[in-house]
Amino acid sequence: MTQDTPYTVSIIADYGPLSDMAFAEVTQNIYKQLEGLPLRENEYSVPPFDTVQTGFMLAQTAINSELGDKHFFFVNTAPRHDDAAPRANSAGEKLVFMELHNGVRIIAVNSGYSLSFVKEAAKRTQVVEISNEGSQFRSRDFYPKALGAVVRGDESILLDKEPVIADMPEDVVGFVDGYGNLKCTIDPARIDQYMGQFVGIEMNGCKHFVKVGQSIFDVPDGYLCMACGSSGWPLPGGGRRGFVEIVRRSGSAFEDFGKPRGGTQIKMTSL
Repeated sequence: MTQDTPYTVSIIADYGPLSDMAFAEVTQNIYKQLEGLPLRENEYSVPPFDTVQTGFMLAQTAINSELGDKHFFFVNTAPRHDDAAPRANSAGEKLVFMELHNGVRIIAVNSGYSLSFVKEAAKRTQVVEISNEGSQFRSRDFYPKALGAVVRGDESILLDKEPVIADMPEDVVGFVDGYGNLKCTIDPARIDQYMGQFVGIEMNGCKHFVKVGQSIFDVPDGYLCMACGSSGWPLPGGGRRGFVEIVRRSGSAFEDFGKPRGGTQIKMTSL
């Protein structure tokens, strides 16, 4: 890419729909911090407080990005679950910087599983020196400054301190796409032994029989199917991280299983 190639900033946050005022305010501050730079910006909304879906979306879009060091992510799903006590100053989880092996860089709140899916692709991870309290809306008032500094090459705000990041959760709903398909943190190799058979799937208090197929369309229309899905990413040491997907052809597995959130545990039983 040439020097004239614009920077791409992808915002992933749980502010609500993209039309919500919060996205507008954060976007304005990011443009202010990056004023004078060629810039394009994308915004992606995840469900409120859902750090699992935040982490899955981040990994899928960041690890697979081919934009290299021109691509930055600004990630804020911050339920402040690191401490259940009252917080008069709106303190919350700390801000973290991460650089991936493909050159993509991330500024994200280290909340729950927000960085769990992407950490295996990290080249370096550091705590950001910035105020994490004093505003209810830290991602508007404080955090764009950190992004601006990193994009402009100023890493003086990065501490020589590596944060503790939770491991990726296993056997849970990782992401719900627009069709109601459930992308699950189940290794596709685990369902090979059931190919062409029905298995029992239980989650969120709902139970259904699901047929295991070679692809999500490897069942008659209307059936529930479990197969290796379209999501996944290359691993730095070689190989690929893949995920099982549960779908209903011409329907919504999300509805079938009672609208599970990211992180909902999945139990699979053979028949």
